[in-house]
Amino acid sequence: RLVGEAMMDRRALLLSLPLVLGLAQPARAGGPRRRLHILKAQRTLDYEEDGVVVRSFRIGLGGAPVGDKERQGDSKTPEGELYVGWKLEQSRFHRFLGLSYPMPIHAERGQKAKRIDAKTAEVIRQAVAKKRPPPQNTRLGGDVGIHGGGSSIDWTLGCIAVTDDEIEWLFA
Repeated sequence: RLVGEAMMDRRALLLSLPLVLGLAQPARAGGPRRRLHILKAQRTLDYEEDGVVVRSFRIGLGGAPVGDKERQGDSKTPEGELYVGWKLEQSRFHRFLGLSYPMPIHAERGQKAKRIDAKTAEVIRQAVAKKRPPPQNTRLGGDVGIHGGGSSIDWTLGCIAVTDDEIEWLFA
């Protein structure tokens, strides 16, 4: 399954194509290489092991799904290379896999747009370098993740939504 042993087992989200978000897990000795590949335009999430799709999910995204997340409240789902930074067994939307947004590229853009200062950008860079969750309370937004609650429409504030049963499967 995707999230095994607490937060010691990190994953990275990889941007493959425009509007495509993926999640990769470093291979464990003797274990399969696991990856979530999220295609925003198609509203699908594919769970892969060693490059083979094992299961596909329909997803719901933020209310403004086109493009990369830029700021708090823009309802966009981030794109780029991310990892699961934390997980919550109980959340408002059943279970929650917290993603490492904002990443350094987002911090750089945010600093240029004067949404964050140089100190905040550096804190983000340092957290990501240590594979820790970056600050979640900046003007870039935060608390972005994969959660339950349903996937029939784009309704989140920037997260990736699946059904409650599907987040259970991904969480295990």
